Amino acid sequence: MAAAPESSAEEKAEQRAEQRSDAQEAPADSLEARMQTAERFTEALKQDQFTLFGQPIASLARAKTGRRQLEIFVRFREEEEHLVPPGTFFPILEANHLTPLLDRWEVQKVLRWSAEKRHAKPDWQIPSFNINLADDTFHDAGFPRHVLDSLFESRMPPDRLWFEITARQLFELGAPARKMIASLKGLGCAVAVSDFAGTETDARDYRAAGVQLVKLAASVVRDIDKSQKAMAGLLGVNTACHKAGLQTIAQFVETTETLTALRKAGVDYAQGFRIAVPVPLALLN
Repeated sequence: MAAAPESSAEEKAEQRAEQRSDAQEAPADSLEARMQTAERFTEALKQDQFTLFGQPIASLARAKTGRRQLEIFVRFREEEEHLVPPGTFFPILEANHLTPLLDRWEVQKVLRWSAEKRHAKPDWQIPSFNINLADDTFHDAGFPRHVLDSLFESRMPPDRLWFEITARQLFELGAPARKMIASLKGLGCAVAVSDFAGTETDARDYRAAGVQLVKLAASVVRDIDKSQKAMAGLLGVNTACHKAGLQTIAQFVETTETLTALRKAGVDYAQGFRIAVPVPLALLN
């Protein structure tokens, strides 16, 4: 999934919907043009014309223990080189049902990168990688097998991969989403749900479905350093998740004040520009 300047989950969803609509209504929607587009991006995947970026997810525990956590984003090199407008390639892939190929490529690429780092430095600690899944991937029956084969090829522990789905995907896709969660959990991978703002009952339902982590919705984190009401709301949601056995991650953390409030609330992890910006995976040591 492509990285973009941080904004609320709601804004991202609106932007994605607008881009998807534009991609579907454009002249390129003719059969011939769609086939050409599909061939172009399929070839781009084969030629490694996409780049992986990683954004650290920081533990808020006072004693910093455990391995590093990184959310992985994909960017198209032609976007990075300003040859095509930013944020346009993913809706085109969606319109042509190519996102499962991209998700497969992302899994294989990040594991191979890890294997190369481990080969060069045997004591290098392998991070955990958070990979977002596109809608069409939930209908890709061969995706779990691809993950298994990639783990076997790279000799990476399965718990180094955790896959992120949105609350919308879990709700709208229903059975395919739950089947995918069960399959990935069965391999030893973790699953996270983003945009969570529910109750303890919702949290327990997520846990029963196999989810282990939740990313809190932007609305839950917004203004917690300025408003007692907002802070009380965060405490309620965070407590509900912990009672259900779920760890919590706050996104869009941009200020020290927000970070301090999250620590006081007992949130487990934080992610955002205050922690670190996404950088090319090749630059991470």
